[in-house]
Amino acid sequence: SPANLFFLYLRGFYFLLIVLGIDKRLAIIGAFAFAFSSYLIIFIEAGHNSKAHAIGYMAPVIAGLLLAYRGRMWLGAAITGLALALELYANHLQITYYLLILVLLLGVMELFNAYREKRLPLFFKTTALLAGMAVLAVAANITNLWATQEYGRYSTRGPSDLTVHEDIKTSGLDKDYITDWSYGVGESWTFLIPDFKGGASEPIAKNNREALRNVDDQFRQNVGGFGAYFGDQPFTSGPVYLGAIICMLFLIGAFIVRGPGKWWLVSATILSVMLSWGKNFMFLTNLFLDYVPGYDKFRAVTTILVLAEFTVPLLAVMAVDQMLKDTGIYKNSGKRINLIMGIVLGITVLIMIAPGQFTSFYTPGEYDQVTASVKGQNVSQDLIDNFFNNVSAARKHILERDAQRTFFLLLVTSVLVWSFLKFRYNRNIFIYSLLALVLIDLAFVGKRYLGDDDFIRKSANAVPFPESAADRMILQDTAKDYRVLNLAANVFNDAGTSYYHKSIGGYHGAKLKRYKELIDFRLTPELAALKVAIQKQDSNIFDVISSQPVLNMLNTKYIIINPDGAPLVNTGALGNAWFVTGVEWVPNADSEMTALNTFQPAVTAVVEESFKSFLTGFSTTPDSTAGIVLTDYKPDMLTYSSNSTEARLAVFSEIYYDKGWKVYVDGKEAPYARADYVLRCMVIPGGKHTIEWKFEPEVVKKGEKIAFAGSLLLLLVCAGAGYQAWKRRENPPSV
Repeated sequence: SPANLFFLYLRGFYFLLIVLGIDKRLAIIGAFAFAFSSYLIIFIEAGHNSKAHAIGYMAPVIAGLLLAYRGRMWLGAAITGLALALELYANHLQITYYLLILVLLLGVMELFNAYREKRLPLFFKTTALLAGMAVLAVAANITNLWATQEYGRYSTRGPSDLTVHEDIKTSGLDKDYITDWSYGVGESWTFLIPDFKGGASEPIAKNNREALRNVDDQFRQNVGGFGAYFGDQPFTSGPVYLGAIICMLFLIGAFIVRGPGKWWLVSATILSVMLSWGKNFMFLTNLFLDYVPGYDKFRAVTTILVLAEFTVPLLAVMAVDQMLKDTGIYKNSGKRINLIMGIVLGITVLIMIAPGQFTSFYTPGEYDQVTASVKGQNVSQDLIDNFFNNVSAARKHILERDAQRTFFLLLVTSVLVWSFLKFRYNRNIFIYSLLALVLIDLAFVGKRYLGDDDFIRKSANAVPFPESAADRMILQDTAKDYRVLNLAANVFNDAGTSYYHKSIGGYHGAKLKRYKELIDFRLTPELAALKVAIQKQDSNIFDVISSQPVLNMLNTKYIIINPDGAPLVNTGALGNAWFVTGVEWVPNADSEMTALNTFQPAVTAVVEESFKSFLTGFSTTPDSTAGIVLTDYKPDMLTYSSNSTEARLAVFSEIYYDKGWKVYVDGKEAPYARADYVLRCMVIPGGKHTIEWKFEPEVVKKGEKIAFAGSLLLLLVCAGAGYQAWKRRENPPSV
């Protein structure tokens, strides 16, 4: 792993093409065209393993559907059910959702075929069987799906209890967040020319030193350090490159492949591209966000280009297969084929000789950012303009060079296709020449984003996050009662801190909605105050730290500001749990968030009024002898010991999630409530008690039973279908 994911790409797509009756040698070309497309390689390089895993099962799911609709109903249904079960097991619902869009488009095509050929009863029978297999596939994965669905309502994918920013809210993620990574309309030329927008977000000098020859000496160093990428996304690991040869063959296929199957692929491609434009094509984006169920649960709309990565090589290979099998194709469609090849070559030539007519070489945002960065430094506007003229010259060279590469590959391929169709020479020469060209095209581009630097020995990565001096100092504290804030890292996009410590930061694509809101509205201002005090070397730095209420209630004991130095110690951290003497009742989430700005968490708990029935009969009289301590910690079970003369209200520095966590006092389940927007609180009786928090989600208990039954039925159907297929092969029907 993750090399196995690449082979999963290959095997799945090859299997689909074999099911379609494609020549085996062409199926190999198609498999490599799919697996080597840049976006799928970038997913592996970026560590999006579950995404890559799910993509690997897209082709087998489609293969099963096509097999079922083309007469092998039970075998196709079994393959569909098994492949879909594995697809769901890969656990990347965004890819599965996009696959569903592809399946629906395929279903529309099959319905149209059935109506035209007057076989609607068979279509509905097959569809019902496929739906049944889909139910079994879902049942086999119900535990994870059910838990995800339940959690999703409380995550950033669910609705907010706050009323701010209503204009950009959906029933899931905010529109701005969903469309942050939107492919530019003009950026779509990267399907044909990978560096049309400069390539990856990295310095120009890293991989494009030749481009700096066109830069004035006085600007060369600064331009070399400037980013090569100038597209519409905030940054990117690389472009979506489908392959120049594959794109040209796809366009040919759209005109020569017979049957309605091509319209399913063409429509899916167009829809995928238009939806990837996101904020650059808000009419369609809003339509889907507002009216298509579930679409607003996923961010980074560029990801939907996985559909184009799937459909384009599929139709391209179908086109070549038809070229092989139809000996009269040049007579009937030669003019179309030559015209398409000529148009693609012509466009490439135009981009090569006049790239400025197709794109600007810097964005207004880049210009404004540089202007703002030198404000007050007596830098003239002419100097800024000259700098960007030189940036444009370097980026123009990058585009021209890549356009030349694309033109050469397309020219050679066009000659190969034309000569084969015209003279029908040995097909092996044609096939293996085409395979070599496709591999040269895609492999060398893929190597730009998954190169030698990405391959290391497993032993060299045995410790993914080296232990720093600050980590070692903190780890000397063997107590269980602290969390760590690492200001030396990007707090909420960092995984290294959590490797050694309980962290208040870290990254997750679907954080709890309330915790994300706590970050945005309260933690971010508190961190900003800390950073200002640290930069000013404020003598009262420890007073500043201990006065931050949210950091204190999250039990932030250690703050790393320099990995090589000693961490700061927050004396205001409140520990794992504490007794409070008062409650501030608030009517809703807005007022609860506002209250966190000035409250004293050690004394008062802020609780919504809807929880009043859970918190009754406790004393508000201060008691210095009362105490509660954590005695044992496991990820799914926390044990505390409490002692007090009267019933008291305790706040626990743990996230509230009542869909899984239950609390027991001396073995008896007790009620609890939410406090301070994200934490837990409960009334603990007077005396000495043992409090146990256990993670016992009901969906897991129920789901595992359903999953076992679903898996068993699915395997039985697959075994039956396999036996039927074997018998059919042993005893083929008489003609």
